[in-house]
Amino acid sequence: MRLPKSTKSLNINKDNSRAFIFVAIAAVIVVFCVFSIKALLTQGAYQRRVVNAKHDTVEQLKKNIEAAKSLSKQYDVFESQNPNAIGGKSDVPDNATPPDGKNSRIVLDALPTTYDFPALISSLSKLLGMDGISGANIGGSDQGSSASSQPTTNPEPVIISQIPISGSSSLGGVQRLVKDFELSIRPYDIQSIQISGNDSLMSITLMLNTYYQPAKIIELENKEVK
Repeated sequence: MRLPKSTKSLNINKDNSRAFIFVAIAAVIVVFCVFSIKALLTQGAYQRRVVNAKHDTVEQLKKNIEAAKSLSKQYDVFESQNPNAIGGKSDVPDNATPPDGKNSRIVLDALPTTYDFPALISSLSKLLGMDGISGANIGGSDQGSSASSQPTTNPEPVIISQIPISGSSSLGGVQRLVKDFELSIRPYDIQSIQISGNDSLMSITLMLNTYYQPAKIIELENKEVK
């Protein structure tokens, strides 16, 4: 039995339609698989970078812990084997007044963390009074408006320069003053000094530099893995 041509054409069209649908579905599946594989590969690469970053962080933490242990040992040696660096007593309570005290305290207290000119003048006035300097005069100008005391990650000492001081005392008083500047926890650089008079009454004029150092901050960095 032979089918009419119209029936054959209809069957061929149906077969073509089915084939087209199958090809379309297959193409969609292939494209989906390609994009899925690409997404999985991208996600896998990202996860590997995250794991590597975590591994690096753990290794750095281990190094930091070892460095901290080493620093602690060196600190103990520094404290136990070194006498007071400025001529005072080492075996004293932590609240002992300078020049007595442990070296660690001397180091930590050596430089103030802020520019405080009034406090500097007050400290110098006290020092001059302790050494019996009469008619003491402390010059200099307050530069607090332009001085920066902001904490930084890598602080450096900042100089406070050209502080003139004058007064009079006996020879012993002048000698004690110079010695106290040498033994001060806070460093003072004597740039120039002029002395005149006799043993009982001696005039002294000197020019000082000193320093302060902004506080150090530790920044914790958040790193984005891309």
